[in-house]
Amino acid sequence: MPARILAIGDLHLGRRPSRIPSTIDPAGRLTPAAAWAMCVERAVRDGADAVLLAGDVVEDSDDLYEAFPDLRSGVERLAAHGIPVAGVSGNHDGDVLPRLAESLPAFQLLGHNGTWETVEIGGVEILGWSFPGTTAPDSPLAHPVPRRTGTRPRIGLLHCDRDQTGSRYAPVRSADLEAADTDAWLLGHIHRPDMLSGPRPIGYLGSVLGLDPGEPGVRGPWWIQVDGPGRIEAEHVPLAPLRWESLAVSADSIDHADELHPRVMAALDALHLELSRNGAEAQAVGCRLQITGRPAPGAGIEARLQETGLAELHEVRDGVHYFVEAVRMATEPALDLERLAQGSDPVGLLARRLLILRRQPGDAERAELIRRARPELEAVARQRTFWGLESPRLDEARIAEALEQAARQALERLLAQDREAAS
Repeated sequence: MPARILAIGDLHLGRRPSRIPSTIDPAGRLTPAAAWAMCVERAVRDGADAVLLAGDVVEDSDDLYEAFPDLRSGVERLAAHGIPVAGVSGNHDGDVLPRLAESLPAFQLLGHNGTWETVEIGGVEILGWSFPGTTAPDSPLAHPVPRRTGTRPRIGLLHCDRDQTGSRYAPVRSADLEAADTDAWLLGHIHRPDMLSGPRPIGYLGSVLGLDPGEPGVRGPWWIQVDGPGRIEAEHVPLAPLRWESLAVSADSIDHADELHPRVMAALDALHLELSRNGAEAQAVGCRLQITGRPAPGAGIEARLQETGLAELHEVRDGVHYFVEAVRMATEPALDLERLAQGSDPVGLLARRLLILRRQPGDAERAELIRRARPELEAVARQRTFWGLESPRLDEARIAEALEQAARQALERLLAQDREAAS
């Protein structure tokens, strides 16, 4: 008999998304707890045969008391409708989720203490392994895996770091996942979802809700339709109440910063139409506004962003709140950088550095600029959480991008000051 399972990736109950203006979400509607409640309602409404949780259900042990009421209310509501709930713990909740599970009889934690375990739900065998703590340096598939019983379809549920040799977070190889005796692998840990296509889906479910602007695009749970061994289909459900998107707007031929506003509105309307057509259920969309193209000399776009209000834009379309999270300038100044670089003043210095940053990787002067900037930029990066893990070491491309943006902004301001002084 076919089974329909709602599979949920990294929830991180107890955590709040970053960079949301307080005016956008005063009632706390854009949180992992709200996303969990929406998943529960979807499972009840559409008659799920089971709900699976792929680890990092709770942010960490400090969020035990805040997360427990939300987890309990959802599990109990599902149980009241005869929908079983099973899950595994990840690196964030390897210590705390087993304690919460002891107080939730309707929630079955699989693979406690790093041992594989199976449970039959709705005619499907679920194979699971849980983190024994906050780290797991060995591959879970190096431990004995129970043999499949009978001819039931089997789904593996695992929180792991795929193809990352030396990781402290349950490193596994794709080849080992493919060789294992399962009909699908539903993975947690990486917040960017995979395609999960084909009759044997293997990949990351992704976070249910984008926890910061570094997690753009569709977010939500997955419907897993099981029609038998080797016949499994996965469908992403875009029900996250909060979504992050990039909004690119061309500044070609603009003579004044005020002329950018109608172009931003048009791009916003197009984004809203696209999300609506794709079934997105977001209540708020945080936009990273990227200004591209070649504005006319003297437009002063970057220097006047605050005055035009674009940096604090908040628009509503059909009840969906759109706000600008950040502005990134990617314009090409209508300037002769080679000529400006001949000067000995600050304008000349900035022009020379822009030219250096645009050289190919491997250039000695470019590498030196990046080397000198790295400590300060990485200190800033360490203050943020990226995908629930330690902030990664910044690569050269990201540092060069940040330096070029800062140099462009400073150059435009200096030239604007020079024009004002001459007028």
